[in-house]
Amino acid sequence: MFIKDVEIYRNDEIRNGNYILSFKDEDIAKNVKMGQFVEIKVGNGSEHLLRKPISINDVIGDEIVILYKVVGKGTGDLVKYKKGDKINILGPVGYGFPKVSDNKELLIVAGGIGSGPFSFVVRNTKNWKYFYGCRDKNEIILDDLINGNKDKFIVSTDDGSYGTKGYVTDRLTEYLENNKDNLNNKIIFTCGPEIMMKKVIAIAEKYNVESYASLEEYMGCGIGACMGCVKKIKNSEKEEGWEYKKVCKDGPVFKGSDIIWD
Repeated sequence: MFIKDVEIYRNDEIRNGNYILSFKDEDIAKNVKMGQFVEIKVGNGSEHLLRKPISINDVIGDEIVILYKVVGKGTGDLVKYKKGDKINILGPVGYGFPKVSDNKELLIVAGGIGSGPFSFVVRNTKNWKYFYGCRDKNEIILDDLINGNKDKFIVSTDDGSYGTKGYVTDRLTEYLENNKDNLNNKIIFTCGPEIMMKKVIAIAEKYNVESYASLEEYMGCGIGACMGCVKKIKNSEKEEGWEYKKVCKDGPVFKGSDIIWD
């Protein structure tokens, strides 16, 4: 993990308040693992005391790419940064997704900006299928990846304005149902709205497919000190059968069957 002032290489709006930001740093780039994130210090005032945690979307050489959506003051101020500006980065942080063996087929299930961690995953995985769900076509932010891998994407929108109409979890169920004789070589990674991930994990358990979820809890410090991002995770050695785990330090990725959804 490094703390560095880095120079922004790009910070451009994709569409509808979704942005792509990248910076170059050899030390950070060569240490990134799938599913990790960075903590960004936005500004210098007291209103920006806490860093913003954002998933690492991709690593291309020494360029680190992140995707983010404007949802508040912090990300609202982040869009003001231009190419060449300096910004302070802490990372890479967290435990990410496991490496997928070549004889497995990875099923990625992402909702909206939950696609954040997965371009680097795709880059490092041989066999994969990508289930991508959004409310409408204006939330689609993976145009280049989709257009270059149309046979690997199953896209659905709530209103049918892009791909098939309906929920991405329905498309996942259909795919698993149609491949019931070959489920032992499947593994599922998911990130997105909690209601979607909860459904994805339930589907994975129904079909006895191993799954992992990247959780999106509010993070303060990003290093496990503030206890602001705890989640209930199963632990048979504890009297209650579970314990609180810190999403920033122990995650953000957890085995799906271990997560207790409140």
